[in-house]
Parts: sequence; C-alpha cells; structure tokens
Amino acid sequence: MGLKIKWNDDRVRGATTAVLLIARDRLGRGVTDNLIQASLADYRNDPAGYKAAKAAWSEVSDVGPLTNPRHVAYYQKLVSTVDGLMKKMIQAKRQFNSLAELDNFLIFTLSRVQ
Repeated sequence: MGLKIKWNDDRVRGATTAVLLIARDRLGRGVTDNLIQASLADYRNDPAGYKAAKAAWSEVSDVGPLTNPRHVAYYQKLVSTVDGLMKKMIQAKRQFNSLAELDNFLIFTLSRVQ
C-alpha cells in the first residue's frame, strides 16, 4: 500500500508554510523566477537549512521584509490563497499519494496566483 498524505498531515501544513516563508525571502531579494517551484525545491533539497532560517524569519503573515509594493500585494494574495486552499482541502478531506503529488498540486495551484 502506498503512502497516504492526508489533509491534516503535518507535511501538508509544513510544505505550505515553507513555500510562503521561502517565497517571501526570495521576493525580498528580488528573485521572482519560478517562485513557487523554486521555493518548494529549496525546502525539499535542504530541510535542515530551512529550519535554521525559519527560526530567524518573522511570522508567515508579516510582510515587513518586503519593500516593493507589488511584492507585498503578491505575497498577501499568496497567503490568502494558501489559507483558502487549506480550508478547501480540509473540507474535501484531500489526500495525496506521495510528496511529489503534493508538491505538484501546490506548484500548480499557487503558481496561478498573480
């Protein structure tokens, strides 16, 4: 039987939080190419480095590190989208068969935010 990742699994909330925090950090540095995919790849490739950086970063909803108004608006929309997505996943009791499937779902869904 394959791996099942349920909507209430810590790996789902962890991945969404990581994407938001890493994306905010990348936006703050002006790196915007393939933002969601690159952020998720950074998280998956170096989870220990992410955990170390996370301790120094402010809360997910804080836009303080961003100075560009366009980046602030985009990030706020991204946070709002993730919140709505999590509510929908809980309602639908969404499950994933692998981390790759979860990652693809997040990349597909969050890359559409403008």
